[in-house]
Amino acid sequence: MSYGTVAVLAVDALRDHGAVLIALALSEAESMHLDIHCLALETTLPEAVFTGSVIPVIWSDHVIAMERAAQLEKQLQPLVAPDRRNVQFCGQQLRGRGFADNLRRILRFADWTVMTAPHHQSDDPALQTAMLEATLVAGRPPVIVVPEGCPEMPSTPNRLAVAWDGSREALAAIRGALPMLRRARLVDVVVVDPDMRHGDRSDPGGDLALFLLRHGAQVEINVLSRSRPKISDVLKCHVSNTGAEAMVMGALGHSRLREKLFGGTARDMLTDPPIPLILAR
Repeated sequence: MSYGTVAVLAVDALRDHGAVLIALALSEAESMHLDIHCLALETTLPEAVFTGSVIPVIWSDHVIAMERAAQLEKQLQPLVAPDRRNVQFCGQQLRGRGFADNLRRILRFADWTVMTAPHHQSDDPALQTAMLEATLVAGRPPVIVVPEGCPEMPSTPNRLAVAWDGSREALAAIRGALPMLRRARLVDVVVVDPDMRHGDRSDPGGDLALFLLRHGAQVEINVLSRSRPKISDVLKCHVSNTGAEAMVMGALGHSRLREKLFGGTARDMLTDPPIPLILAR
């Protein structure tokens, strides 16, 4: 019997191929239902307001968006095996700048969300980033962000990394990812340049390791020095050297304005991520 829901957000068949495969594998491993949301963005031309043709333009754009969503569903259907009864396609139209409200409605009852990472060489990287931020803010469930062209994740990963900084957001991501962390053969708790003046224990990451051990995970701790200008560079180098198949981390820990002005480790990791990122806030 299936329980829970995985939602994958797709906007392009080629670009989101890997995200759909990972969502299929996750829903199969966890015996969960999968909703494949085929998204099409509605846009209303500003000049329509001045020509008195607002309603016809909006209606025409709505019809075009519905057709794009239907075409995307047709392109993605071959990825789903005929015997998969727990998969449903859902055509969705996102309305202009108000798409955050649409995403909140779409993801309201999802337990996991899967989507492709924004890419600077895509047609509209700003829109992709805005969709990811809206998904994190509006949806609340953990989001698996998949690099474009990423190979399918195994149902039992050999090594999952956890970027631990003691934050509420990081713990939220870890709690959300517990089913996957339990299945992994090894969970690598990565702590970069810890501040020894804070925390409940003298061993950085020790309290989290105990938490994960009590939940059935196999854990090791790696404390790394900040040998590079950005923490994200240290993390990328570490997961490349150790062969981690995904990384769990918190996102949007600072105010959204501060994130936009100064960036953040999660935002830096999303710039050409080497492996899937499991994010939450």
